[in-house]
Amino acid sequence: MLQVATLAGPPHVLLACCGLDHARRGFESFARECFDQLHDDQGVKIELVKGSGTGGTDVSVIPTLRRDRRVARTLGQLIGFRPFRLESLAFAVSLQPLITRRRPDVVYTSEWDTARGLAWVRSVSRQRFKLLLCNGGFAERGFGHLDHVQQLTPAARDHVLRLGADPARHTVLPLGFTIPFALSVPSDADRAALRAKWQLPADDWIVISVAALNRSHKRLDYMIDELAAVPGPQPFALLVGEPDAETPALRSYAARRLEPGRHRFLTVASDQVSELLLASDVFVLASVAEMQGRAVVEAMSRGLTCIVHDSPVLRFAVGEHALVGNLEQPGSLTRLLARARSDRPDPIKAEERHRYVYERFGWERLKPAYIRLLEAVARGDTANRTVSSSNGEKLSK
Repeated sequence: MLQVATLAGPPHVLLACCGLDHARRGFESFARECFDQLHDDQGVKIELVKGSGTGGTDVSVIPTLRRDRRVARTLGQLIGFRPFRLESLAFAVSLQPLITRRRPDVVYTSEWDTARGLAWVRSVSRQRFKLLLCNGGFAERGFGHLDHVQQLTPAARDHVLRLGADPARHTVLPLGFTIPFALSVPSDADRAALRAKWQLPADDWIVISVAALNRSHKRLDYMIDELAAVPGPQPFALLVGEPDAETPALRSYAARRLEPGRHRFLTVASDQVSELLLASDVFVLASVAEMQGRAVVEAMSRGLTCIVHDSPVLRFAVGEHALVGNLEQPGSLTRLLARARSDRPDPIKAEERHRYVYERFGWERLKPAYIRLLEAVARGDTANRTVSSSNGEKLSK
């Protein structure tokens, strides 16, 4: 029989993100936003714990093995383990003294290896906190060590259920986003100033991608090939993201395939991405496998025309408000880019893109659902629950 705990007050949640302040991925952006949005809500007591940077009110820094340090890279090469996974696992061990002192009801993380490490320590130490995983990392099986899993789209939940996952342990709740209620469109002068600030071409048609700078997942080599084939003057490619081991080869490939001076690689802080989106003309996400498509939601929230692969996950992200095609097929992105280039800017469509993601993914809509999920996990009564947004939309169907 399901054991339901009695809470003396709001659930005490420890939001654990080892890479916050030294890594720039969706995991880190979400952790910061989630903490900022829930911290002052009376329905939950939440603390943020990270592996670097500075602390603050209900923010703790736990020094741990870092992915960007030589010791992690060397050790990873020796044992065949990627540095970011080593960091995540080591962070679970580093968390133990804090967990012992704080005694949280729930530890909430997006890192699979952190969750695995915490589950092992919990089993040997007989601690009683619940483990909630935000599944943004393509985990498909092996959820037995977790109390609950937050799936980001209906397609993701359906997929793991087909593979045998327990329906009672999986709830659909998308990542929340900080999206203004009203769309703010920059004037021509403001847009020109942004281009000047970032040293971008003043008059070119700029195609932006915000993604890890690699081939294997984000498929930026495909995007480069398709840009090179666009008829007429070649678009300017703005490739924004975190570098990895594949980035040097990708830079060389772009230099060979694109005309001189027709592309730029940038790595910026998350709060600077908005300026680059507003300075651009169209956004492209070339990957064919995403858990939610965080970058395209951010682009649509700025009203930008977006091009994505036709998949259930990305259809959930964009609805009917983006250009969609089979981006595994050569020439498909080239055709969509040519179509986007020929379309006149439409402020009504820009507003529709913004409104769609605000209603589906804005924190104002999703915050109550997050509180309900955290409380349910803390109590242990999440079986067969359906989480809804504040506008009543059921998110698990």
